[in-house]
Amino acid sequence: MPVIAKFIVANEENAYKVSEMANTYYTTSKQKDTEKENTVSAFLNKANSFTTEWLMTFDVTGEDEDRVEEPLALLVLISANLPKEAEGGKPLYIERTIPSVNDEANQKLLNRAFEIAAQRKHDVVWAEVKPADTAMANFYKELGFRESGKRDEALLFKKAL
Repeated sequence: MPVIAKFIVANEENAYKVSEMANTYYTTSKQKDTEKENTVSAFLNKANSFTTEWLMTFDVTGEDEDRVEEPLALLVLISANLPKEAEGGKPLYIERTIPSVNDEANQKLLNRAFEIAAQRKHDVVWAEVKPADTAMANFYKELGFRESGKRDEALLFKKAL
């Protein structure tokens, strides 16, 4: 079954899917105190901006009216009103990553983010990672990101394009 990456609308239905994905990931990775930030309303409140975009990968089955898209992984992208820590001529900021157990989905999601960054002429990509999320930190390091400071409690990773 093919895996696709595309932007999704930040509506209640999608926020519910994202919330479920986040709760599953953070339960599996044994990170604590994430319930409040993984609610549907928390996702919708943060997405209530023209500068926030949700990029998601899906596992696609079926065709036409029988087509089913099962969500796999998510990036929350910000391209304006960035945190002051995100330096660069025209940075793209990954505020949130909810990975999949499917490595292909994660790779396709990041590849699509890099394509978008290149199309929009961003010069650097920043990624924010919770300090307890060592798997995500290692994932970004493997993709050539380097740790470049902190924002509040979160670790910041950066990759020049």
